[in-house]
Amino acid sequence: MATVYLAHDTKHDRHVAIKVLRPELAAVIGAERFLSEIKTTANLQHPHILPLFDSGAADSFLFYVMPFVEGISLRDRMTREKQLPINEAVRIASEIASALDYAHRHGVIHRDIKPENILLHDSRALVADFGIALAASKAGTRMTETGMSLGTPQYMSPEQAMGERELDARSDVYALGCVTYEMLTGEPPFSGPTAQAIVAKVMTAEPAEVTVLRKTVPGHVADAVHIALQKLPADRFASAAEFGAALAGSRSPTTRGTRAAPVSARHTGRAVVLASAIAVVATLAAVWGWLRTGPPVAVQPPSRLAVLVPTLGALQRQLALTPDGTTLLYTTIVNGESRTMRHDLDADEPVQVSGVPSFLAGYVTSPDGEEFIGAVNSAQEMYRFPIRGGNGRALPRELRATQDAAWAPDGSIWFDGSIDVDLGIARLGPDNVLTRPFGARNVNLIPNQILADNRTALVLSRPFGASAGPVHLLDLESGESTPLLDLAVVQIRYTVGHLVYALTSGMLEVVAFDPETRKIGDRPVTIATGISLSGTGVAQFAVSANGTVAYIPEAERSLVLIDRAGGIRSAVPDRRNFHSPRFS
Repeated sequence: MATVYLAHDTKHDRHVAIKVLRPELAAVIGAERFLSEIKTTANLQHPHILPLFDSGAADSFLFYVMPFVEGISLRDRMTREKQLPINEAVRIASEIASALDYAHRHGVIHRDIKPENILLHDSRALVADFGIALAASKAGTRMTETGMSLGTPQYMSPEQAMGERELDARSDVYALGCVTYEMLTGEPPFSGPTAQAIVAKVMTAEPAEVTVLRKTVPGHVADAVHIALQKLPADRFASAAEFGAALAGSRSPTTRGTRAAPVSARHTGRAVVLASAIAVVATLAAVWGWLRTGPPVAVQPPSRLAVLVPTLGALQRQLALTPDGTTLLYTTIVNGESRTMRHDLDADEPVQVSGVPSFLAGYVTSPDGEEFIGAVNSAQEMYRFPIRGGNGRALPRELRATQDAAWAPDGSIWFDGSIDVDLGIARLGPDNVLTRPFGARNVNLIPNQILADNRTALVLSRPFGASAGPVHLLDLESGESTPLLDLAVVQIRYTVGHLVYALTSGMLEVVAFDPETRKIGDRPVTIATGISLSGTGVAQFAVSANGTVAYIPEAERSLVLIDRAGGIRSAVPDRRNFHSPRFS
């Protein structure tokens, strides 16, 4: 967010650090707001807060001046030592907690507590970077619109990762819990190859117990860190002072919560809560959201991520997600031809997937996220393509283009019957041998997804020509099917203890589901309305294994009659998603 310069204060003959905000951030915050809010920061006088000497504007640059600390950052020390002595880690965390509590009582939330922002001067902790926090928080709406946000994924609280603008002290408590966890164990609670992967874990996963990673950590310290890292703010310490007291052992942390049960023992069929769902502002929207289980909480306003591409209609599947939720595939028009684009969600821009012909009908991604399949020409021949680009491999010619295929974890691919002959479900093994294990049985069962056991499939009971049908579970060894969901479902996917399915009404719903007991929850939640559908059984949505959802919205259309003079009147009394009107 800023560049720091070492400078010499000639008046007082001393070194100082000048922090100059990056131009894009300065433009969003604005000089007047920055200079106004920085006054509050300048009045934070605490032994563990780096003080502010001066601030101002020079041309278009906004800056503030701080003491030059001749020492190292906490990050430097952790890089050198990896794990700190327990008493040192507790002392440093307590000093940071004291500084945060003081700032919170003066109305300032830091929003970016991390080891890089903790300086060690004469071994004592100094919290830096309060200068940007308050001004940036007051410019929250404008920052959101430009895609900027304060915070670092490894230390973001779930509510901050969800894009909430109104954060309180408990968000900083969470970040300090992450820093303390890392000082004790040598690793942050959550890590991953991309920002999206880290945030997904922040939203859905539980960190390893501190005492599992380091047995010598006292129980009261581990408990305090555990409570600070709770997903729900209400389950954390109400203040940084409470956290500091719990670390010191002068306050029992068990009054704020209890240790989590091991993951294997937790029930996965609880009510679903939509933590963050991405709505749309353009033709194709990537829904970057996580479904998490837990006590019901208020649904937050959606954060938004849109990929701007022209719609190609809903006859063919136009998008897919890799199982890890980090990459979106979609079709767009390039120089008048349909092309496959790959958008890594931690990248600014999509790239065209090389080696894929201009005509492509549908996407099905492999379990390892390395390949996808689709039809490539007017003969509707099926090919496998590398997601990162390269030459495709032809599938048996008996498999003509189909939207209904499921790639099993064991590498086999299951297809519905041929598009023009009812031959039943086909299986293409990893050896590229095509079989029809059930013969002419189950010709109306359309495979949507193979579950992790490689034996159970989510299928739709959909007669030839129908666009929807009830959901069944199909035993891939015996061929027996069991009714599961008696709704007009267009397509369905399983992810993180839930079923995500599209209805003929255009609603995208989620309901809890336990694959072991095969029990379905009784409270479905609608996460999107008006998603793009077709009359051929294609719903334009995709779901990854970590709960990320992408969908193409259907713009709401009103059917109107236009006369030769240009007059317009409504043809029906309400607005619906009408298409292609015809007159007899």
